[in-house]
Amino acid sequence: MFTAQPLKQDWNQDLPKYWLDNSPFKSHIMNAIGITIPAGERFFIDVLKMHKSSVTDPALLEQIKEFTKQEVWHSYAHQQYNNWLMTQDLPVEKIVDSYNKIVDSTQRKYSATTQLAIVVCLEHITAILARNALKNRSFYKIMHPHFEEIWRWHNVEEIEHKSVSIDVWNAVNGKTSTLHLAAICATIQFWYVTFKYTTVLLHADKQLWKWRNIPDAWDILFSKNGMIRSGVREWLDSFKKGFHPNDHDDTKLLNNYRKL
Repeated sequence: MFTAQPLKQDWNQDLPKYWLDNSPFKSHIMNAIGITIPAGERFFIDVLKMHKSSVTDPALLEQIKEFTKQEVWHSYAHQQYNNWLMTQDLPVEKIVDSYNKIVDSTQRKYSATTQLAIVVCLEHITAILARNALKNRSFYKIMHPHFEEIWRWHNVEEIEHKSVSIDVWNAVNGKTSTLHLAAICATIQFWYVTFKYTTVLLHADKQLWKWRNIPDAWDILFSKNGMIRSGVREWLDSFKKGFHPNDHDDTKLLNNYRKL
């Protein structure tokens, strides 16, 4: 059983704007993901709460409780991160407003079951990204230690609660076809939003048309350990009959990071 581990950091210190490999593109694509986290985590919590009454397994109910605690702390930590980004004259509020509209639209347009399917798929995507980041220790070595701390902490907890939403889905007897369609749509939406907000940040930072962005984008996205390339096979696993996130055994990986 996992438990929430609060993280509080001092953001009132001298921190580099290009904290990931001294690269505007690499830093801003991670910033773009991070900016959406507070609103995204609140959406995840709200959706699981809608389905909590359908869950009878005491162990799963306890996991939902700890999942909620973890997501609340993620939202808090990344809000402090967002506040720091605003001190760098970056359009955080513009991005937050845009993303809030996407979340609000999703909650208005889709049924509770479809919203749960979206959460399951987004949780799977984040678990894949977290797993491959944790496996690739060199990724953290090119981060400033302050940012390495928040992203490592967040990634560990994403893997710890990776199965909660799909266990809730199975408890409410959700259809596999709905889940597969949601996986395709949620993945397209996730990367569209990520690239859109990365572009917004680069443009505001006057770094959008720099040639260095091309090799840096290739490295973080499509190299052997890149965010997209390294996760394709695991993403496709979700379409296998009877797939469960625990089919990917992360016990050793988590144990290694808990020792740090």
